[in-house]
Amino acid sequence: MKLTRKSCSAEVAYHDAQTVPPALLVDAKRAAEMCSKSLRTWRAWDARGLIPRPVRIGGHSTLWRVAELEEWVAAGCPPRAEWEARKQPSR
Repeated sequence: MKLTRKSCSAEVAYHDAQTVPPALLVDAKRAAEMCSKSLRTWRAWDARGLIPRPVRIGGHSTLWRVAELEEWVAAGCPPRAEWEARKQPSR
C-alpha cells in the first residue's frame, strides 16, 4: 500500500470550515478520517512506520498533532523515518 499526497490530503483544509476552535491533537480515528483512510489502515500504517509518530499522553492516549499531519501531507506523506530525518536540523 503506497501513500500518496492525494490519498492523504482530503481534509488538510478541514479546520478552515469549522466554527469551533481547531483541535491541536486528534485520535487515530480522526487522523485516519483526515487522510481519508480507515482506522484499520491507519493503525497498520502506524505499525509499519509509514505515518508520523504519535504523541502518547498518560500512557493511555495516543494522539497525532494536526499541524504535523498537515506538514506531513504537504511533504508528500513520506515514511516515518524519512519524515523524522527531514525534521532534524541541518548541521
